[in-house]
Amino acid sequence: MRKQANDEQGGLCAYCMSLIPQSNKPLEPPDNTSMKIEHFEARNASRAKMFDWSNLLGVCIGDVGIEGGGESDQQARYHCDTYRGHLKVTEQGLDLNPAAFPPDIGERFSYTVSGEARTSQRFEPAERDKVERMIARLNLNLPRLRRNRAAVIGLLRRELQKKPTLARVKELLQDASAPGAKGLLRPYCQVAIHYLQKKLRQL
Repeated sequence: MRKQANDEQGGLCAYCMSLIPQSNKPLEPPDNTSMKIEHFEARNASRAKMFDWSNLLGVCIGDVGIEGGGESDQQARYHCDTYRGHLKVTEQGLDLNPAAFPPDIGERFSYTVSGEARTSQRFEPAERDKVERMIARLNLNLPRLRRNRAAVIGLLRRELQKKPTLARVKELLQDASAPGAKGLLRPYCQVAIHYLQKKLRQL
């Protein structure tokens, strides 16, 4: 189960898109100190979906044990399922499942050059509210994650600072969308995809 989730997600956390530390042993999945199997609908809320694959996500450990996270309050440093687990039960629900397709929830997010995750304005208010709840309940805008996303955008901006060709932007978009030789996606790949798709529309 752990290996399948890791392989299907390209080694990334289903929520924050950070790279989950991989095992040093070939063909072995990340261990439970690096990756958790998250029930999108909590086990106690939906026992029928306990082993439903579409309800299971591979997620990171949410900053537990990481030093220098940039927040003095330990709980404020948590993110993803770890942060959500500290909320009141009535505030833990999410409307958008990353494993469900359609819809492609990646299209519902936008990102600023400072790395802030926002809801795309292309959708109706009700859909934007779902994204805003997801960002808040998973603490996806804590400083470390914003810095990491900003770094991705910064690299692309430097790459494309001269007038880019259509072919080059498409090449970068393909690189951001496809797994590498080891089957791993680039961390925060959806941030790069969003930025490059925006560039394509401007050409």
